[in-house]
Amino acid sequence: MFGEPIVGMMSEPNGSKCWSCGAVAPAGDVCPECGRLQPFPAGSGHWDVLGLERRLVLDRADLEQRFHRLNRRLHPDYFRLRAPDEQAISLGAAASVNTAYRALRDPVSRVEYLLELEGMGLGTAGQAKPPADLFEEILELQETRMELQTADPEEAPALRARLEAARSELEGRRAGTEAALTACFPEWDAGDDAARRRVLGRMRDILATRAYLRTVLRDLGAALTVPSDGGQPD
Repeated sequence: MFGEPIVGMMSEPNGSKCWSCGAVAPAGDVCPECGRLQPFPAGSGHWDVLGLERRLVLDRADLEQRFHRLNRRLHPDYFRLRAPDEQAISLGAAASVNTAYRALRDPVSRVEYLLELEGMGLGTAGQAKPPADLFEEILELQETRMELQTADPEEAPALRARLEAARSELEGRRAGTEAALTACFPEWDAGDDAARRRVLGRMRDILATRAYLRTVLRDLGAALTVPSDGGQPD
């Protein structure tokens, strides 16, 4: 990921061995002995890169401060006159910081990343199944969408209004899944291994519901943009 210097890195109690001079040096910073930029260890996770404990409850201001501090330290422009190995380390480390920040700043992507780490990722879209309490409603919406495609001009406004109302309700439900997701964060942070596993399963189900609702909302939006009478949609 960062080029050849990573291969020779060895872990030490207070850092890793510098790829250039062999002194103990902090990852993602310059070696105190030779001044060479050090890469993050291979396999570093997003929390590791940003110097955080693996927790779901994060302070957004602290996260941004860490990101900007690391971005200034590692930006490739500061290393454009250095040796190719060090330029490559800068590019790789800066990319790792950007990726980590993008993943952790959003609560949903934060959980998605954690689930992937724990081997519980949602995987394909087939994992997103209709919630039991919405099954009948979704079937009715599908029928209404089909009716709208062939509706007479006199019937179309009522069908569109029904779909618009359903879209508003489902958008509220989707927002509710995000609130339910973040409500799980303190429990996961404070739990033991068994409790965390249970919370992960619950969050995975919430994300699956959210994914399904997003698909339904996307289809509703597409249906409402297609005119049913050959003219422009309302």
